[in-house]
Amino acid sequence: MNIRNTKNSTSIIAGIIGLLFALLYTGLEILTENPEATHSISIWHTPLIWLLASILLYLVFYAVGTIRAGKLKERKISFSFSVAGAVILALFWLYPMLATLIGCFGGGGC
Repeated sequence: MNIRNTKNSTSIIAGIIGLLFALLYTGLEILTENPEATHSISIWHTPLIWLLASILLYLVFYAVGTIRAGKLKERKISFSFSVAGAVILALFWLYPMLATLIGCFGGGGC
């Protein structure tokens, strides 16, 4: 792979941003949980969060790139799958995860 091809690669950008999101979320989750649970959170949840966040961001970046390039008529099916996948991940993974974390910072605790 040439460096010119990787400079604007959607998958690399999504992977890096997904990693940053996973590290940030795991850090905030460790701050709100009890210390005994931090080992299982950091070992098992961080790679899964990284994978799912990268997939979600790739789907969103692909859909936005398709719209911005004006190729929506040529890529109807792949655009539909990317939007459907992003919506499913956002509703059933991202929203409950962030709602739980935000609820921990409220007055009631976890």
